[in-house]
Amino acid sequence: MKRNKIERGKAIKLILLLFVLLQVFAIFVYADPTGTSITYSNVDNGSIATPDNRSDQGGTITTMVLDAVQQNAKWKAYVGNITGTLTLDDSNGKTIFDWSLAAASITGEVYASRAASITWSNINCSAPATITNEQTAIGFAPANVDSIQNTFNESTHPAFTTAGRTIVANSCNATSTYVNATKQAQASSYFPEILMGDGSNLVYATPIKQDTFGYDNASKVDFQLILADDPSVSATNYYF
Repeated sequence: MKRNKIERGKAIKLILLLFVLLQVFAIFVYADPTGTSITYSNVDNGSIATPDNRSDQGGTITTMVLDAVQQNAKWKAYVGNITGTLTLDDSNGKTIFDWSLAAASITGEVYASRAASITWSNINCSAPATITNEQTAIGFAPANVDSIQNTFNESTHPAFTTAGRTIVANSCNATSTYVNATKQAQASSYFPEILMGDGSNLVYATPIKQDTFGYDNASKVDFQLILADDPSVSATNYYF
């Protein structure tokens, strides 16, 4: 009888231990987005258009329409590919084991922000006040056609999960970058871009789209995104 009580006690302890372990696993099953190392191969400043010309006779009046394409110094774009590793590290970066990932198996999103540290537990769609504050910080007038709020004027985007928080489809300010130099229908865009925030900091996000022809239709990329820039300084720094 006493032995049966001991066995039941062990079983209860084992069940409690398993429950605690399961609870701990549930807490840590979602990881916050991690910082990246960056390797770049090219920075393209765009082309300078050759001026057109005319040679009209004196004593004439020529009516013209002048059409110019000007590079927008208030925005910049990043395109590229993703590589990655799963690892077991300590806080000093010492690795006990890791797993190399095939490119095709990497999923998720690319995030960029002027803030070096994001409170991922608060991440959600960006609040209007966060967008307004960001525009003020980098010198945008809200009414400008290329302001952040006017650039991200769509509301269609896929659902995804960030740091355990579900971002509901079609709930954030969004836009999409071009494919083959052509604007995409937002609902079927390969490269949607979403405005997010942690209550204080603006975060740009775009889902990873493996091996997809991008804006130039010449090479396949995994992501494309545009970021606002302050032309009054030499360059606006972003963390990825």
